[in-house]
Amino acid sequence: MRCNQRARFLLLINMLGFTAALCATPSFAGDITLVSIGPRIGFGEKIPFMGKEQKYYFHLYDIAAIVKLPWSWPLGGDTWGLETRLIASAGLLTGGNESGLMMTAVPILALNGWKGLLTLDAGVGAGLFSNHTFGVQDFGGPLQIVATLGAQVSPFSHTYAGVRIQHFSDAGLYGSSSLGVDMYIAELGYRF
Repeated sequence: MRCNQRARFLLLINMLGFTAALCATPSFAGDITLVSIGPRIGFGEKIPFMGKEQKYYFHLYDIAAIVKLPWSWPLGGDTWGLETRLIASAGLLTGGNESGLMMTAVPILALNGWKGLLTLDAGVGAGLFSNHTFGVQDFGGPLQIVATLGAQVSPFSHTYAGVRIQHFSDAGLYGSSSLGVDMYIAELGYRF
């Protein structure tokens, strides 16, 4: 138990160090801008991509906004770039004949290619749930860790479509009996 707390503390210190290093690179800093906004629909299977087998099929309906954070790095001239972004979402999660409101804030690293035509991203953040018990499946508590991996295409001006895998879990914060959920999400929306 003590070793587990030490590992979590070291992870927190490393994350804070990485954040401080990002903030210490003002030559790569830009403006904070709204990148896109749109609805998302997701479903969760009983056989997960990550984590343990789930008790129910879950469905997600939310609105997500992606905000470009100030730090970015060009890769290979004008063709590719690495950006820091934030995905903020709010919506409804249903499963086990129950539903609850949820909000997430997930910082991501986004790899952009071909002038925004393709974006690949990954990140870890936090989620807040109004209901953390869905039938017999208990997430453990209202605060969850959110891990995400996504891909978006933007073939037309001001539109995008994407797919995303998103995992909600308490990572053992509320005990070993809690169970998270994996969501497979389809995205569509307006790009600024």
